[in-house]
Amino acid sequence: MFNPLLELARWLQDTPLRLDLSQSTWGVPIIGAIHVLAIAWSGGSVLTSDPRLRRFRWIGLAILVVTGALLFWSQPLRLYYSQFFRVKMLLLLLTGALALLPPRRARLATLLSLVLWACVILASRGIAYR
Repeated sequence: MFNPLLELARWLQDTPLRLDLSQSTWGVPIIGAIHVLAIAWSGGSVLTSDPRLRRFRWIGLAILVVTGALLFWSQPLRLYYSQFFRVKMLLLLLTGALALLPPRRARLATLLSLVLWACVILASRGIAYR
């Protein structure tokens, strides 16, 4: 059966960038540190309701997506088969869906978003140590 995500992971596995990332002493740790800071930035931005700061949320999200893609690129097949990675992606989809909903109950949405972000972080720790 054709699995496009598995095919993407296999293709990424053989790219020069993946080899450069995986063989670099400092590349992945630096990208990982920036990724963690972006998680804090994006997760922390949920706590503010100031509309003027909305662009900072998008900047944090952009950094998060780029660094996350690079981290995935460094070990695509390992992450493809990781259950923690799959849980993290599902939680991120739920977080994104929650962000798209109209905020009728802002406090409940904020609380749920923070819980989802905490679960994303826990799933990330599972990826790192598995």
